[in-house]
Amino acid sequence: MSRISIRRRQLLLALTALGLARVAPAQVPARVGWLSLHSTGMYNEVTSRGFVKGLREAGYEEGRNLVFVKRSADGNVRELGALAHEIVQARVDVIFAPAKPMVDAAWYASIKIPTVIATVTDPVAVQYADSLARPGKHITGVTTASAELIGKRLQLLAELVPGLKRVGTFIDEGLLASCEEEMLLMDKAAAKLGLSIVRLSVSAGHVDYEGAMKQALSARVQAVITVPMTTNLDITDKVAVYASKLRIPFIHDVPQFAGVGLASYGPDFEDIFRRAGHYVARILKGGKPAEMAIEEPRQFKLIVNLKAAKQLGIVVPQSVLLRADEVIQ
Repeated sequence: MSRISIRRRQLLLALTALGLARVAPAQVPARVGWLSLHSTGMYNEVTSRGFVKGLREAGYEEGRNLVFVKRSADGNVRELGALAHEIVQARVDVIFAPAKPMVDAAWYASIKIPTVIATVTDPVAVQYADSLARPGKHITGVTTASAELIGKRLQLLAELVPGLKRVGTFIDEGLLASCEEEMLLMDKAAAKLGLSIVRLSVSAGHVDYEGAMKQALSARVQAVITVPMTTNLDITDKVAVYASKLRIPFIHDVPQFAGVGLASYGPDFEDIFRRAGHYVARILKGGKPAEMAIEEPRQFKLIVNLKAAKQLGIVVPQSVLLRADEVIQ
């Protein structure tokens, strides 16, 4: 090695030690738009935790290499369109729009930005994807496959409540345009079991829970079931409180709310949102939504609350207890 080369090497080492040598440019944080209908509540807490966890597992963390552009309509579905446009104008790399009302808003704001879903019942039926295996468009993620779950929850309720005929479900009228398919599925499943669905109108942003439950009693409702629209699950724990006060059997579909209501049967929502975080990370690393298969839930959990059953004077059939993944005494 020549004396000049040795000197250059020594100079480079010295500059590096002093922090003066050329270094790699700083990584530009990824920008993820996060559109939601609610920003508070037990369901929001559970699912948000799952989504952030999934991103972290995939190497993305807010404040380090990730920036969230969050917008919440705080229960007012009419605000989603304007909020989606704000997210698009913020030049995000990916939009996370968990349920159908948010996806619709994101779709109209831009079809160029990759969009990840988490709780859309049937992405193919609503034309978000050509097929689950190969979406073919700018949308991918996870589906709750709740079409089948609606019928199974109604069947469970019929087993728990002898002589059941009329079942109430809370409906935010502002969401009907986005969720007509789910309501049709519920009506169809109920008809097969000889049940009638009574729609109890509420406004997600300003719910008079006690008034809504008294409305249920006036309508001769014998039990209440969660609305099939996942955007309304934030009211689940509150509905359970008033259902208990008025001695109305109530079941829902969020296993994370163990001990809430008479029973619950549904997918692991925290895990669903965690996997949605993985999808966002894959896209940030170059994945193409059109080629990323949409996944279905991996597991479902049945929880029976014997304490609530006793308060309601309900004897839980042995057939239900044998199927339960968890029994709360």
